[in-house]
Amino acid sequence: MNSIAFISPKGGAGKTTASLLLALGLVARGCRVAMIDSDPNKPLARWAELPGKPERLSVHPAPTLHDLADARREAVRAEPDWIILDTEGSERGAMAFAALRPDLVLTPLGGSQLEANEAIKAAEMVRAFGQRGGRPLPHRCLLTRIPAAIRPRSLKTVVSQLRASDIEILPTALLEKEAFRALFSIGGGFEALEASKFAGITAAKANVEAYVSAVLDLVGKTPAPDPGHPPSPPAPPQPSGGEAQ
Repeated sequence: MNSIAFISPKGGAGKTTASLLLALGLVARGCRVAMIDSDPNKPLARWAELPGKPERLSVHPAPTLHDLADARREAVRAEPDWIILDTEGSERGAMAFAALRPDLVLTPLGGSQLEANEAIKAAEMVRAFGQRGGRPLPHRCLLTRIPAAIRPRSLKTVVSQLRASDIEILPTALLEKEAFRALFSIGGGFEALEASKFAGITAAKANVEAYVSAVLDLVGKTPAPDPGHPPSPPAPPQPSGGEAQ
């Protein structure tokens, strides 16, 4: 069983969207995924109440830090291949990853100076925790909400600042896609968006496919397809975040 935590001391950085897209991408590859929603606003729990939630994806709310242990036990009982933790956008909430001791910590951020500052703070938190535990935790920043056509100068500045702080960046960015936001109003996954005749699904799915592959390459795991649930066919290649970096 593998585990990934999404953290940021800042709200609105894209943690919940990034965690849900990773979960849906892993489910599409035949994995069973349990998500722990430790945001007091419970955005993932609310998404799970909408129609169309994949059978192989479960959501376990943990609105306070005291609820994390119970939520983790419930998640483990679901016998998942992956546990994904989405945290509250605050410094205190971000430390919830310590309870999971994940295989990888991801910090989403957009191309703003404020988000870069908070991402550096998150990286320092992860480093400090790894030093105290005697085992470094892999950490990457994940660029999110990136324009597909134009790479703004501010984004290049953010990337340079992260690299100057010895912070590594996931090679694939999540692009700005209306389809990603629509998941939280329509429910389900990309199949539900396709059924709703939503535009831009092909490009959105290709971006998610590249994102999931980048995470799997980093963790070093290639999920074996479940014979009873064959994975979706590979999507066309998606431009990575390398151009922005």
